[in-house]
Amino acid sequence: MTQTIAQCGLRGASELLSRYRQGERHFPQSCLEYAFLRGVDLRRADLRGSDLHGANLRYANLRGSNLANADLRCADLRYADLEGACLEGANLSGAQYNHNTCFPAGFDPVTAGMQRFEF
Repeated sequence: MTQTIAQCGLRGASELLSRYRQGERHFPQSCLEYAFLRGVDLRRADLRGSDLHGANLRYANLRGSNLANADLRCADLRYADLEGACLEGANLSGAQYNHNTCFPAGFDPVTAGMQRFEF
């Protein structure tokens, strides 16, 4: 079950990024629905079970991140780098990707219900 920002101790995307810059990587079950995270560097971040529904993650570096069981429905993942990320059990229905989105080896965005969007 996803926690609210108050329950997980985050006060939105800006606090997530601030804590990440300070070296923290553990943010499971965070509520970041519709967060503006365009172009952020969240390499190796633990976002297991987080609510990223509708989040703007375009150009984000999520290389090696743990997104297992995360809600990424309708998220914008165009140009995002997800190489080596754990997407096991993640809900990616309606999430957008393009030819520049990098996925983990063997991952099929069509099977995951993602939508290719080139504009």
